[in-house]
Amino acid sequence: MASATSAATKIKEGLLQISWDAPRNRVNSGLVYVNYNVSHNTGKPTQTQINVSTLITKCFDTCVLTCKMENGQQIILEMEIQITKKHVKQSELETISVYATKDRMQQKMTLDQSKWTATWNVPTNSGCQQCTTRTNCNYCGREIPFSFDILIDVIPDSVISLKRGSQHVLDHLSNLWNTKTLSDVTFNCKKNSIKAHTLILASGSPVLAAMFQHNFKENQEKVVLIKEIEPNVFEELLCYIYTGRFNGSGRNVDVAELFVAADKYAVEALKEECALILSRKLKVENASQYLVLAHLHNSPKLHEASLDFISKNAKAICSRKDWMEIIKNYPELCFQATQLILGL
Repeated sequence: MASATSAATKIKEGLLQISWDAPRNRVNSGLVYVNYNVSHNTGKPTQTQINVSTLITKCFDTCVLTCKMENGQQIILEMEIQITKKHVKQSELETISVYATKDRMQQKMTLDQSKWTATWNVPTNSGCQQCTTRTNCNYCGREIPFSFDILIDVIPDSVISLKRGSQHVLDHLSNLWNTKTLSDVTFNCKKNSIKAHTLILASGSPVLAAMFQHNFKENQEKVVLIKEIEPNVFEELLCYIYTGRFNGSGRNVDVAELFVAADKYAVEALKEECALILSRKLKVENASQYLVLAHLHNSPKLHEASLDFISKNAKAICSRKDWMEIIKNYPELCFQATQLILGL
């Protein structure tokens, strides 16, 4: 059985970071407590406190982290403090800011009495019906814990100061992307010319880094011809390298095309984001297409999601023309889907 791990670190005066890995297989069945102990007879977890008295001294010495799944649709993280000082006022607690990060998504936790709470939505199709029969599930990650980073700020604006530092850099990169100041390479994509900076692109794409580092024609002329990718898709790829942001709807970009482009240029973080978006958009009309995409571009997450969706909608999908093409051209995918449909 997976175990929960936690670590508390003092970043600077008044600022504490707690990193917590909550075992996912326990979350799905109910509550998980940090450093829990489970009785095999009752299956009931017991709470264990995190001692932070040597790292933080305002209002409390210990806290308890709790993670739970609600209706299979939301992941709820709670941090409840154990107040040890007398006559602590609610107004004192309200000056403490707590930020929680999961999967690179940070949010400020809300305070109610002495408990802070943060909530994340569970992606569509995040559950896997095969977990009861598989020891390792590549899609739902049954053996992979939920990972949280919690920042506790007892000095107003200290977290904001840290965020301003990273935001400062991000703003400069966004400004470079928008203004193209001192750009040194041009991508000719159909009738569009897109200017960029080789050093920034090389830091985000090993494929582009190799192109610019070696004695290729593109490196000498600093002009790159892009034939197989639509201009708005390639522009979104480059923008992601600069800013790390993609909302799935900017510039009316086809996410499937962006997924292919991200794989071609080895921008793995973007590829993963696209795979997640495609997994949420699965329907009868595109399930076969996405299964082939996942197979050709090595995406376990999208592959597992597509197979799971097909197994649950087999009657509607397996009578379609695009499924006949899979039977003809990708018999191994057909075999995998058939196994799931039959429950093997």
